[in-house]
Amino acid sequence: MPKLQTYRDYHSDATKKVSENTRTLALSAIAIVWLYKVTKPEGGFTLPEELITPLLLVFFALAADFAQYLYGSIAWHIIFRLEEVKLHKGLITEDSNLEGVEPCILYIPYILFYGKTVLVGFAYYYLLTYFLNVTTIKAITAVTTHG
Repeated sequence: MPKLQTYRDYHSDATKKVSENTRTLALSAIAIVWLYKVTKPEGGFTLPEELITPLLLVFFALAADFAQYLYGSIAWHIIFRLEEVKLHKGLITEDSNLEGVEPCILYIPYILFYGKTVLVGFAYYYLLTYFLNVTTIKAITAVTTHG
């Protein structure tokens, strides 16, 4: 029978992989949008209006990803520093079993984790919708002009 820590490890591995994939998908979406930029003759560029929403969604997803890890770094730093104070006062030892962390401390990272995943999902929905519309319009145009 597996121990509870085994399930925690599975969960940690899975969420870590989802975070990596979400980040990769977000960065890939930016590259995809960049492919559809239109260079202006006077300089600069524009993007198709339909691609602004997915671009903003992946920007917010990347911001949520950064915020999740920043918050986690700060929260866990504070927690381990508080435990180190107890260690130096002799209240605990290096091998002590520590009390669990307040669940409310874990809510923010989970909200950010699920939020960034949903944002990237919506971004790809908008990208797919755009590509299907562009492809359909080009196919209809090709049929009507050559058919």
